[in-house]
Order: sequence, then structure tokens, then C-alpha cells
Amino acid sequence: MDSSSASAPANAIITRFFVEHRLLGWLSMAAVLTWGWLSFQSLPQQEDPTFPTHDAVLVTVHPLLTAAQMEQEVTAPLEAALKHLPTLEKLQSQSQDNVSTIVIRLYTDRKKAIDEQWRKTREILKTVKLPEGSLEPRLETDYQLPATLLFAVLGEKAVSGADEIERALRTVPSSGRIRQFGHAPEMIASFEDMVAAGYSVRTLHREKDGQLQPAESVLVAVEMKAGNIIHDFKDAVLAKIGGLKLPESVKVITVSDQPAATAHRIGEFLRCFIEAVVVVVLVALLLMDWRTALVVAVAIPLTIAMTLGGMAALHVPLQQISIAALIISLGMLVDDPVVASDGINRELADGQPRGIAAWLGPFKLRRAIFFGTIINIVAFLPLALLPGDMGAFIISLPVVITLALVSSRIVSMTFIPLLGYYLLRGQKGFDAVNGSHPLHRLIPFYKNALQFALRRPLLTIIAAYGLLGASTALIPFFGKQFFPVAERNQFLIDLRLPEGSSIEQTRKVTAQIGDRLQKEEAVQSAILVSGGGTPMFYYNVLPRQPAANVAQVLVNTRHAEDVPALIVHLREVFDREIKDALCLVKQIEQGPALETPIQIEISGDDIPAKIAQVRQALVDAGAYKVHDDSGIITRINQQRTVTVKAMAPFGTLASGILTKARTAFPASGIAFGGEERELTTSQREMERVLKISLALIALAMMIQFRSFMKSVVVMLTVPLGLIGAFAGMAATHASFGFMALIGIVSLAGVIVSHIIVLSDFIEEERAAGMELEPALMQAALVRLRAVLATVFATVCGLIPLAVTGGELWRPLTAVHIFGLLFGTVLTLVLLPVLYLQFARWRWIK
Repeated sequence: MDSSSASAPANAIITRFFVEHRLLGWLSMAAVLTWGWLSFQSLPQQEDPTFPTHDAVLVTVHPLLTAAQMEQEVTAPLEAALKHLPTLEKLQSQSQDNVSTIVIRLYTDRKKAIDEQWRKTREILKTVKLPEGSLEPRLETDYQLPATLLFAVLGEKAVSGADEIERALRTVPSSGRIRQFGHAPEMIASFEDMVAAGYSVRTLHREKDGQLQPAESVLVAVEMKAGNIIHDFKDAVLAKIGGLKLPESVKVITVSDQPAATAHRIGEFLRCFIEAVVVVVLVALLLMDWRTALVVAVAIPLTIAMTLGGMAALHVPLQQISIAALIISLGMLVDDPVVASDGINRELADGQPRGIAAWLGPFKLRRAIFFGTIINIVAFLPLALLPGDMGAFIISLPVVITLALVSSRIVSMTFIPLLGYYLLRGQKGFDAVNGSHPLHRLIPFYKNALQFALRRPLLTIIAAYGLLGASTALIPFFGKQFFPVAERNQFLIDLRLPEGSSIEQTRKVTAQIGDRLQKEEAVQSAILVSGGGTPMFYYNVLPRQPAANVAQVLVNTRHAEDVPALIVHLREVFDREIKDALCLVKQIEQGPALETPIQIEISGDDIPAKIAQVRQALVDAGAYKVHDDSGIITRINQQRTVTVKAMAPFGTLASGILTKARTAFPASGIAFGGEERELTTSQREMERVLKISLALIALAMMIQFRSFMKSVVVMLTVPLGLIGAFAGMAATHASFGFMALIGIVSLAGVIVSHIIVLSDFIEEERAAGMELEPALMQAALVRLRAVLATVFATVCGLIPLAVTGGELWRPLTAVHIFGLLFGTVLTLVLLPVLYLQFARWRWIK
């Protein structure tokens, strides 16, 4: 009889099963890998997460009313009716000559609930009595959906060519909404026809390495139906267009290509992921023998395969957040296999037959593995409670990490015993001082440091928390930025002429911009729209409402690296050459849509004086392009409001400008919008999430240790990670924003989960009758390899994301890498010291 069939606890049945039924175990392994591969192939792909569409724009036209009349007779009655919507978050309106525009924002909810609210909105609109001559209000609930592909149709017969393309693309099954822009009506039969006639598009395009050539054009925006594979959609659309027999004079070029951007982004992150896997395996080889490292290496694809299967089941697409979540989880998902393998090795080293050691090692550590997994999960899962757009943006991070950790738990209790049976031969812990591993040379230093700390516990505790207090001195040096810019080969030029300017004047200034762009070698193409804005092509670039005095230019450069220098250059040129219009050259950003990062909303009494005071304060603080919307009648939640807006000079953070200007602002009647509002709201929401996370971590440890004070001992080590987090942000010049907040919130659980095996072994040795101080020393040395392996795997696995993941991930990776390194080093000393001191105070037994 195989030794594995020796008597064992009944609750070890799952762990034993894969050791005793090894053929079935190998088949299960193959099935899991196949499942993961098929899931990966079927997952939808997109560049960024999808924001929920819970905003709508309501446009009402009256050809004969002035702006003031539109406000009183159209906007005000509509707002009064709409305020009764049950889930209304905000109303913001603009009243101009002939046009009332109201943006309706609902609280985030399920799509079905949002659609029900729009149905109620349409019923409410039917009850509003508007002045005679008003056109029926037009409610657009999908105006925030970006085009998947945006084409420019050039040539004398561009209009007929665009019509033929639209007809053909409607036959593509995966095509959603298809719209044309710049297609002027042949007859002017309404005010809307007049607006459409004023909307014109010119395209600059470069033939290979030739000069940029201007041409009148029509834009065709194509959206993909949800749930399709984006590169398959692009292939189908291009094949359909390529099969058309268009007139020779008609040329079709792609001016915005979401599938290409998605492929580039996902390709970069997959490369990051592969690099991270390699790094994690190398860390395992450094800290373990090759057999143990091989077990851990095999556990990674098994765990990732299960995770991909879970993503497919939950309809989580591949995009930068979900792939980054896989990278972040790499170090944590090897935690369980490392601890399980360490347990098997220890049983083998103590003389157990391999058929018993293979399941007994993981079984003995089942509580530590289970609670370590639970603590890691509750470090991230509460992020799913974030409300609003930010919750929707980040939701795939906690979901994917939770899937990875649950998968890791399953692998460590099933496939690791199977692999351990065949591969492991026994490896002693770092308590074997005479071992041959190179890291054993560091053990005497650690033992001496720990013995010194245990002899002077109060001094050690004071020194550790004194260092934490000193690290807070770094906080004032952090820049604040809610979200960084998007690293794309595109940027925008927004143009606004004074109110009352004609479309001819707007076209003239737009042509001036086009003439300048033709001289720039870095520009690959551009679309110049007069009388409105470009079609929505990126998730946070909101479309502008048509008006005779506005224009927008989308510029595509050869490379993303060309954008910063070109923006600086064009700002200097346009500031010098364009005097009678507001011209904003700006990068495309990530996160929620913000027209400008600096926004000060002014309401109440004495608005003109407050506007002048705020404008002067911003100018004195060094703000760029200070302007306001006082020329347009704007209301926020039914109150007249003027918003002063500004940008920061290139390379400067908006938060720095506001810090300087804030002391000179009026004492009342103002509210902060833009980045400041978003960051303040996020901080408040993150504080709630952090409290929930810490409470759940503490609860899990109380259940594990069956002691409140023992869980307090572990929780007291959590703040030490902030020392490294603050130092890391300062060292990498990372800005304090949304992603840094996520890093800080989740850091606590990551630190605790890595050192909980140390606490578990202390309890095990004490239960066996060992004296406290020897137990503390023994536990520290026995569990040192598992702690170092998981911490170094997490830290080193994050390095590729930190180096090549872009500005979005730099704050979070800085917090985790430096926070874990500093926190773990200090915790390996402080945790035994706290145990000792609490025992001396008789707070724990």
C-alpha cells in the first residue's frame, strides 16, 4: 500500500486526493490549462475600462429666442421638471442664442436601471410646456460612446463616398451605431440643418513621407457592438471598405484607430506580464532549490489559467486595468504555493515518506494559507465598493486579483501536493545555519539584529514608530494629480472665438491652425472641425456641442514620444499668433473627463468681482490660459454659476498652481471643480474603503488566532509600510492621486498576508511548549524563506509594470514596491518584539 494512504484527518481529503489519484490529477492539470487558453482567446479586448454611460445631453432649439430668453422660457422649466428624477446627481445647463443644452447626470447604477431612468426622463419632458416655436427637446443618452474606428473620406465625391461606406458597414454584423460628420444638408429646412451646414471638416493627411495635404472631407464614425473581439471587428470593417468600388477621386484614411491602440496597449502589458513571470521564477530560484522553484513556476500558469477562466465567466475583458491586476497579483498568487511547498519540504526533511509529506505539509499550514489568502482578498476587494465612475474604472482590479488569489488557494491544495510528490526532496529552513544556500550568510546578521531588538523591545518600538513619524515629513513634497495624461500619439486643440463670432471667422482661424500644422514634421494627420467638435474618439474626450464660434482639431503624430515637445512648441506659436480667440493645446488624459484641470465655480452675490479676484489669483500663481464662461449663461443645479478655468504650464501640476492661488480666493461663494474636486471625493471614498479593509483584516486575524490582542500585535506592524510608501513616492517623483490612494489602501493587507505565516508558526511553537523568546527566534528563522520569497516575488514582479507600464501605474507600484520592502524588513524584527512586549505586559499569553 502506498504510504500516502496512511491514516489522516478527514478534512485532509482534498489535499490527499491528488496525491493518491495522480493520473486524474495530471488530467485535471491539462484541462485547467486548456480552459485558460480557450478563455484567453475568447476574452473581449479594449484599451481601457468602459465607463458607465449615466449622463445624457438634452438639446432644445428655438430659432427666435435670445440667450436670456432661452434661460427663462426653456432651460428653467426643463430643469424644474428634471429635478424630480429619483436618481439625479447633477444638472448643468448652458443657454445661448437659440439653443438650450442641459447635461443630466444620474448616479451610477446597473444599465437596466439607468435605461429606466431615461424612460422616465422622456415621460417628464412630455409634460413640460415650452414656448411656441420650440423644436421638440432631443435627449441623447449615448453621446458619450466613442467611435471604435473613425474614417475621413476625402475628395470631390466625399459625400457620396461616405454614404456608400455607411451602407456597406451596416451589413457588418458587429457594427453598432454609424454616423457621418461634415455632411451638409442640401436644403436648409430647420435650425438643425443650419447647424449642420455650419459644421465643416478639413483633413490633413500625409502620403508616406510626403507633405501634409489638406482636403475637404466627411467623417464616418463606426462603433462596435459590445461583446465582440475588437481586432476581428476592425478586420471585418476594413475588408468591407476595401471591397467597395469607390470613385477614383475618393480616398479613405483612418484618423482614429481604437483597435490599433488596444493592440498596442495590450501587447505592452502582456510583455510586462511575461517579464514579471520570468522575474518571479528567478526570485524563486534565488531563494529555493531548483526543484521547489520549478513547483512554484508550474503553479503560475495553472493559477493564471484558472483566473482567465473566471474572467471569461464574469465577462471581464482584457484591458490595461485587468492585465495590470494579473501582474500585481503575481507575487501574491505564488504566496500560497511557496508556503505549501515549504511545508512539504519541511516534512520531507523531517523524515516523512513523500506520499505523506506531499499532503501533510500543505494540510498543516492550511489555516495560515487560508487566512493569508483571505487577508489579501480583503485588501483589494473593498475597492469594488467605490461608487461612481471611479468604481467602474477600477472594478476589474479587485475582481481579477480576487480570482487569482482564489485560484492560487485551489492550486496550492490540489496541484502543489501532486507536483511536490514527484519533484520535492526536502529543503530545510533558514534555521539550518550551516546550509549551503548563499543567503545563509545573511542569517547571522538577522539573528544578531533580532536578538538585539528582543533585548531592547521598548527602544526598538520607539525607533520604528519614530521613523514612521519622520517619514510623514515627505508628504508636503508630493505633487497631487488625479490621473496622468494618456500616452497616445494624439492631442487636441480646442478653439473658441468670442460669442457672436460667425462661422466664417471660426473657419479662418481654424485654417490658420491647419497652415501651421502643415509645417510640423511630427504630424502624421489631423482633422480640423469648424462649428463644433470632433466625434468622440476616446472614452474621456467628451464631444462639444455645435456652435458657430467653436472648433476642434485632432492631431495624430508619428509617435507618442512626439507629443510633449510638439505641444510646448505649438502653445508658444499659437499664443503669439492667435490673439482674438481662446486656443487650448492639450494632451489627452486618463480618468474622468475634465475640460480643464483647474476649475473654480463661482455663484451667489457679486459674481463679477469674484471672477476678477479668482482670475488674478490664478494668473499670479502662474496658471496658463485663465478664462471663464461668463459669456454663456450657465447654471449648475438651477443656480447661475460662472466657472473660471485654467491649465497648468506644461510639466507643472495643476495642484501646485491651486496651492499658490488658494489663499487669494474669495472666502465664500466658490466651489472647486476639476481635478481638485475629483481628488477630494476620491480621498473621502478611499478612507471609507480603507476602514472596511482594515476591519475585515482584523476580523480575519481574530478568527485565526482566536485572540483580539494577538491580532492587534500584527495590525500594529501595518503602518510601517507607509515609511517605504512615502519614501518610494518621493524617490520616483510619483504624484499623489487616485492610483496612489489605491496602493496605500491595499498595502496593509499585502504586508499582513506576507508575515502571517510568521505569526502562525509562533503560535505553533508556543502550543508545543517552547518558551516565548526561543519560539520567536525559531519562528523567525523557519519562516524567513517563505516570507522573503513571497515579498521578493511581489516586489520584483511589479518592476516591469513600474518601468514600462506608464505613468498611470507609477504611483501604485512605487507604494507597493518600497512599502513592502521597508515594511517587511521592519516587520521581521518588530513583530517578534511586539509579541515579547505584549507578553511581558500580560496582554497575551
